[in-house]
Amino acid sequence: VFFCSRATLVAAGCPPLSVIMSESGDDFDYSPPPTLPDGIQKEILVKGDADCWRKPKSGDELTVHYVGTFPDGEKFDSSRDRGEPIKFTLGKGEVIKGWEVGIATMIKGETARFTIQPEFAYGENGSPPTIPPSAVLVFEVELISWISKDDLFNDGGCIKALLQEGRETWIHPEKGNEINLTITSIAQDGSVIEKMPKIDYDVGSHTLGAVSRVVEKALSGMAKGEKCVLYCQKDYVYKDTPHGKVQVELELHEIYNTSDVSLLKNNTVVKKTIKEGQGHEHPEDMYAVRLLVDAVTDGSKPLPGFTGPKELEFKCGAGEVCDALEGATPSMKRGERALITCTVPWKAQEPKLGLAEVSAPKVVFTVEMVDFKKGRELWSLSDDDKVELALLRKEVGAQLFKAKRYELALAKYDKVSETIGSHDSFYPELKQKSIETKRLVELNKAACYLLINDATSALTSCNKVLKEDRNNLKALFRRAKAHHARGEHVEAQQDLERLLELDEGNAEAKALMPHVKRAQKVADKASKNTFAKMCEGFGKIGSGREKPKEEPKPQEPEEPEQRPDVVQVTFKIEYKPAEGEVMYVVGEPEGLGHWDTSKAIRMRKLPQPYVPPVGSGRAPPEYHHWEAIIELHQDCCRFEYQYVIKSPAGERQEEGSKHKCDLTGMGGSRVKCTDSWRNAGA
Repeated sequence: VFFCSRATLVAAGCPPLSVIMSESGDDFDYSPPPTLPDGIQKEILVKGDADCWRKPKSGDELTVHYVGTFPDGEKFDSSRDRGEPIKFTLGKGEVIKGWEVGIATMIKGETARFTIQPEFAYGENGSPPTIPPSAVLVFEVELISWISKDDLFNDGGCIKALLQEGRETWIHPEKGNEINLTITSIAQDGSVIEKMPKIDYDVGSHTLGAVSRVVEKALSGMAKGEKCVLYCQKDYVYKDTPHGKVQVELELHEIYNTSDVSLLKNNTVVKKTIKEGQGHEHPEDMYAVRLLVDAVTDGSKPLPGFTGPKELEFKCGAGEVCDALEGATPSMKRGERALITCTVPWKAQEPKLGLAEVSAPKVVFTVEMVDFKKGRELWSLSDDDKVELALLRKEVGAQLFKAKRYELALAKYDKVSETIGSHDSFYPELKQKSIETKRLVELNKAACYLLINDATSALTSCNKVLKEDRNNLKALFRRAKAHHARGEHVEAQQDLERLLELDEGNAEAKALMPHVKRAQKVADKASKNTFAKMCEGFGKIGSGREKPKEEPKPQEPEEPEQRPDVVQVTFKIEYKPAEGEVMYVVGEPEGLGHWDTSKAIRMRKLPQPYVPPVGSGRAPPEYHHWEAIIELHQDCCRFEYQYVIKSPAGERQEEGSKHKCDLTGMGGSRVKCTDSWRNAGA
């Protein structure tokens, strides 16, 4: 008789399965074959669930109904007659080999008839008195369900049992992914040790305490929507506690899709999808978009000034909203809900939301794509229409450039080249117009790259232009600036010399040339010193003697040299102080205290300049100038600052609009900021 458990076998008068298998001479070694062997025939009577493709594996706990008969139809056993399905663990030798091999080919809900030869059943001896020797058996089996089980660490200490299969089973959490899950730990006596409902967790961070190791291991094979339980032996988790054997229940609610949506792909703006959108369409350039902004926070609390929730209507890529939203919008589907995290404050400044000024180091937008209206598809445009659209996008890019939206302008210029595509099949006049448009776009891109301190990309754009037009003046000058920024001063000087040959009166080239020569002089001096030290070291090798150090020769004082990536900034303001007052300057860059007035830069009051007496006998005018000279990195780009007066009575800060300074591309030079004290309304 075929039974699932030893108790059932004994009740039916059959010897234990281990005895039967040893008597038949078969050593049980379960490994489901890809096809059934000749001794087992299978006929599918009822197909399984259409949505279920998985099949049970060794270690899984199966629940089945069965009816066992001989080939002549005589029934010898049936779980259906008993009214209760049976359970067994696949691959553990609890059932005959024919079942182990045959049921491993079934899917959930399937009913199949297996005809099993004696070598896969009870062998030559049979199982008296119910099963005669060398009996062929027929089983009708329904696979009701199974609990998938895995030994996570192959030591029996932690067994994972699947309770509910997830969706999108081909997608699993990976290290660095952010997920949302629920964790419940239950002690051997049934009490709840701890429960963490619907928490956001970074996979690989191991910040879940005592259960971190087992949860991380289990997550690597889980899918969204999956539920499972981890059966942990005593002290496998929560060591040295009275909890005994522990069950850790897991439910994976969400695997967040995070992506870099910054315009330059530098991770300054990151989108995390918290609700999937509909379909597969995304808004393209110049599509009319409706975006709901539900909340804006600094990561924990709402930003002051936010006037939402508010629905914004704008054209994608036109610069009508801030860079953070411009970067995220093209990647969103209808109905998608997402968190947009921006780590550069000025990219999150959006007056339409009451955020004209943002000082928080991190800004998080909660947004939802309400809808967007499609424009004409690019493939449907004629060649003339493509060029006209490209010129329109080029004009929008120029407006963005004037507004100092350089990153968005670059994205727009890329769209120009993408719109035109290959112009080889255009008629001659249109082809020439396309070539000229692409050339102007590359020159504009080079200017943008220089202003955002990406000299290498600027070099690439200039080279594209000079490949077709070797005497292009703008390309030569911008390539010289790119070489200079990269420390390639010889190449920069060559480009400037070529430019001045073509245009002797070029003021920009004449102004840049001294900076390039001075930088090359510094580089030559550094190389000379390095080479001299290297030769001196080589000369001492193996000589067995050392030269006495010579007294250093007095050197003529040289003009202080600026590092090429550093700008010397002079802040100067006129203010007549009261008793005990001292002037300070504070601002956005780290070097100016990052708006922390306790770290503000103290200014010195300049001495009263000598003014020769005048014949009228009037007292000479008084001057009250304050000055501070500091070095700031050119990567500070555009920044804001204010002046602060400190005295024993406290401190007082300007109440008017903030002062502004732009260090973009100014490395190796000096900048002077001469200001006046601003009161409210100024």
